Amino acid sequence: MTTGLELNLYSGVYGTCIGNTKAFGEEAKSLIGISGAFLGAGEIIGGAAFGLSGKLANRHGRDPIILFGFIVHMTAYYLIYINLPQSSPITEIVTDASYYPVLIQSNKYVAVLCGFLLGLGDSCYNTQVYSLLGSLFSKDSAPAFALFFFTQSMTAAAGFFYSTYLLLQWQLLIVVVFCVAGTLAFFQVEWMSTSHPSKKGYTQIN
Repeated sequence: MTTGLELNLYSGVYGTCIGNTKAFGEEAKSLIGISGAFLGAGEIIGGAAFGLSGKLANRHGRDPIILFGFIVHMTAYYLIYINLPQSSPITEIVTDASYYPVLIQSNKYVAVLCGFLLGLGDSCYNTQVYSLLGSLFSKDSAPAFALFFFTQSMTAAAGFFYSTYLLLQWQLLIVVVFCVAGTLAFFQVEWMSTSHPSKKGYTQIN
């Protein structure tokens, strides 16, 4: 569910927020593509770094990578909250001061940085969740991955539904709550899997 809501945020909501922020002027629409490119760069860098870190996972477990992704995502959510107007997901910003950024004036460089952080954090979760599922269900992984993608898709669909009705601050709050819950749930499953006698060690997925 966490990855589904994050998918909704970075693939749909965030670009809309940037495009609707008038403080970016004529660059607002072009910043959507630039932030998307940096988001992809974050996904590639994270996937390459963490997806090939089989030795690191064997030595320290998957928890440090998930914790790093959690910190990266929380940083991105906070920067988005203070940098983009509250009503940017649902309308273009005109003059109502109550919809302007809470703490700072909208900054295009911060917006692009947040795109990179969203991609980097998402790669942390995806690589380690895939690794965990492959390790726990090594003999019959197809149903496990099917259930995972089904849940992810359903949650993303729910996120797309409410994204046109809720202000940015409430959408970020929903994602943060599920991110915290999902991270704690991952830690619990990871600890249980490593403490079980038949689940010691990790299976590297090629």
